[in-house]
Amino acid sequence: MWRSWAFGALFVLLWSSGFVGAELAGSTPWQGVLAWRYVITTGVLALMIILLRPTLTRVEVGRQIALGLLAHVVFLGGVFAAQGAGLAPGTVALVCALQPMLVTVVGALGWGDRIPGRTWWGLALGLVAVVLTVGNPRGLGFVVLLPVASLVGLSAAAILERRWRPRTHVAVALATQSAVSAAVFVTWAWIGGTLAVEVSTQLVGALAWLVALSGIGGYGAFVLCLRHLGASTTSTLLYLTPAVTTIWVWGMLGERPSLGALAGLTVAAVAVALVTTARSGGSAASHP
Repeated sequence: MWRSWAFGALFVLLWSSGFVGAELAGSTPWQGVLAWRYVITTGVLALMIILLRPTLTRVEVGRQIALGLLAHVVFLGGVFAAQGAGLAPGTVALVCALQPMLVTVVGALGWGDRIPGRTWWGLALGLVAVVLTVGNPRGLGFVVLLPVASLVGLSAAAILERRWRPRTHVAVALATQSAVSAAVFVTWAWIGGTLAVEVSTQLVGALAWLVALSGIGGYGAFVLCLRHLGASTTSTLLYLTPAVTTIWVWGMLGERPSLGALAGLTVAAVAVALVTTARSGGSAASHP
């Protein structure tokens, strides 16, 4: 039991750090930050592949490329673009935390999962938490749609993980996904003229944070949780990331959370408790 709690806590802590990392780079264009983040991450993971010497089929490589495009390019592209346009990190995190609800609905419709009433109440409370935290998005226009795109990308990746059930080694999977993401983000930054960045202590620190904590650490913990805790619990843990992100932002950037954010975080915690206790009773599907 303690190991499960450790995996879950590590995942939430590391995953939440990514929303703060997007702010640490300062005025450096986010396209350039993402490009260099994935170039460095791919280089680090390539060393692991050399040691492991894996054997991959074309089907496995194709699936990892698809997962990389969804879980990295679409997800992080939307996150960084939203924060670059002025949307608060906590707000972006909470919109993305709707993933459990979306994945559960797809599981019920596509796989016929039996979802207990307590789970639906918990998922509904998660939606209330989003509304409380986001508040009135008037004036933001299309920016609100960017984290929604991230939500769809991450949810699609989780659904494909369930359908394909890949058994590729964690390091190999992350390396493949990082490589295709690096290619996309480098091309994007090069076309936009943001690939050349001014090297500074702040940028180096931000890249180290993004590569070690949210890149290798966050996505590695995500895969480990999927394999040890199951897709259901792992998705539900995403409801806690806005709370931890708000604490990260408060501690790292000195931004105090609003009353609406605190209310949303409290409701989100109750939502996670409802969904988790419902699933621990054994009535929920094991892979929603």
